[in-house]
This record gives sequence, C-alpha cells and structure tokens, in this order.
Amino acid sequence: MQRVADDDWIAEIGERLPISPLSALGLFLAAIIGIRIPLEQVATRALLESVFPLLAATAVVFADRWLVSKDVSARDRLTVFGYGLGGFLAAVLVTALHLYVLYLEGTGAQAPLYLLLMGGTVGVGAGTVAGVYEIQQRTAVREAERQSARLEEFASVVSHDLRNPLSVAQGRLHAAFTTGDPEHLQEVDAALSRMDELIEETLSVARSGTQVEDPYDVPLVELASDAWTAVETNEATYETVGDRTLQVDPLRAKQLFENLYRNAIEHGREDVHIRVGPCDGGFFIADDGPGIPENKRAEVLEQGYSTSAEGSGLGLAIVRAIADAHGWQVAITDSEAGGARFEFTRGG
Repeated sequence: MQRVADDDWIAEIGERLPISPLSALGLFLAAIIGIRIPLEQVATRALLESVFPLLAATAVVFADRWLVSKDVSARDRLTVFGYGLGGFLAAVLVTALHLYVLYLEGTGAQAPLYLLLMGGTVGVGAGTVAGVYEIQQRTAVREAERQSARLEEFASVVSHDLRNPLSVAQGRLHAAFTTGDPEHLQEVDAALSRMDELIEETLSVARSGTQVEDPYDVPLVELASDAWTAVETNEATYETVGDRTLQVDPLRAKQLFENLYRNAIEHGREDVHIRVGPCDGGFFIADDGPGIPENKRAEVLEQGYSTSAEGSGLGLAIVRAIADAHGWQVAITDSEAGGARFEFTRGG
C-alpha cells in the first residue's frame, strides 16, 4: 500500500478536488473541439482537422477514469496530469512557432487559435501516455523497495531471533547426552517448535509484500467467522455489527483477522469481546481490552515490536503486510469500549 506523508500537501489537494484535473482538461478540450464541428456545418475540413484531437481528448478522459478504477493514488494521478499539461504547453509552443513562420512568409493560416488548441490537445494525449508510463515505473520501484525491506526483515529474524531458541536446543541436547535425563528433550522440542513458529511468521511477512492476484468478492461476516473458528479463543467472544462485500484474497484476509484476534486475546482480558463491522471505505476490528497508547500506534505495526518476552513481534507486522498487499491503509484508534480499534480503508 502506498502511504502518504502527513506533509504531502500535493496529495491532500488532489484528494479534495471535486473532479480530477486530468478529466476536467480532457472534457474541456473535447467540448471545444466538438462544438466547432456543427458550427462549421460538418464540413469535411473541420472533420479532418478535429477527428484526431477529439479522439486524443476523449482518450485522456478514459485514461484518467482507468487510473481511478485501479485505485491509483491522487498524487500519481496529479503526476499524470502534470505530464499531460506539459505536453499541451509543449505542443502549443511548437504549433505557435510554426504558425509564426507561416505568418512571416505571408501565407498565414485560418483559425490560428483553434489550430493551437488542436495541437495542444494532441500534446495532452502524448503527455498522458508518458505520465502513465512514469507512474508505472514508480510503482515498480516502490514494490521492489518494499520487497527488499521484507527480505531484510526476514534476514534479521533468521540471524537474530532464531539464535536464542537454537542455543537453547543445542544446550539442552548436549545436557541430555551428558546426563541421560530425557526431560531436557522436552525443552529441545519446545525450542524447535518456537523456531518453526518464527520461521512461518517471518515467511508470511515476506510473502505478503506483493500485490494480491485474482481477488474476488467475499462477505465481511464470512471472513470474520471463518477466522474466529481457527483461533484458540478460550473465554473471548466476538460479534459482527453489519456486513459488506470485500474484494480480497480470502486466505490472506483470513490470516489478517486471525492475527488481530490473537493480538486482542493475548493482550486483553480472558473474556475480551471483539467487534467486527464495516466503516467508511472499509472495515474495522475492535476490542474492549487495554488499548494501544497513541505514541505506540505506528510502532506496533513494525517488524520486531512486542511487549512480551515470548512474542515474535511479527503478528501485527503480518497484518500490515497483508493490508499493503490489498491496497488498504491501516489506522489504529480507540474503540468505543476503550480498547484498540483497527480500521482498514482503501488507500487514496
């Protein structure tokens, strides 16, 4: 998921605009070009001069709507608009120079302002294509950086977090050979189980960094229920307060729910109550446990953070990675009962 910095005023402006600037520019140009055709009484010349610029302006609008449908961020859409506007200005400048040369030669041209507009429209189309290519390259670079970060996290856990249970297993195994006491083997088994848990959780973080492939619609209630049956809940309870359809990879989304359930149960009371429901733009998972201090909310989603000596610090990192893969932004707030509330909404 693409995160927007708090001081990214460009993205904030883009999100507040009532209409995308690129669509507005394309519609404006298409309207002016389209108006000329009936004014010229559908003359052959007017049609020949207008058809390609009109197609270019229309294509710009469709390109912008396609970017919106792909959940491209407001900042990236403004980047495409900047390329389109740059193409417009460049084409207008070239056309103006050409018209000026014709003027100096005494030949001139009919409707020079309109010719400038048509040339600029073709420039908008070319600039939009260049802008789309640019943001695709940016997206690829960002994804590669995220994958690199995941691999670094994986290497960190393998080289550091696994060292302690490995040392325990080696020491206990040596003690079992020396003393012949089989109780040492129980500690070896516990250490190996701990290592297996760390490896599985770390692999999950690493694998969840890529985009989700072939997601499909699944009811929120179904995801919440399936995940609840897979968690050791003891005296904890949960309820769903409304439903909505989510486009997800069900296996990954279920793992997100499971990790948040476990987090609430492990850090709350034995009878903690968990609520799941829709919110504006997504869904939430809340509990009535002790909550998360405001100054720790960004930190808890990072790899390695844990308040327990036995914790791997990967549970909520897995949640963040799965949210990233689905294009969700994660926000942590206080629940109505004073516990933690995790909200997942589409990134803008």
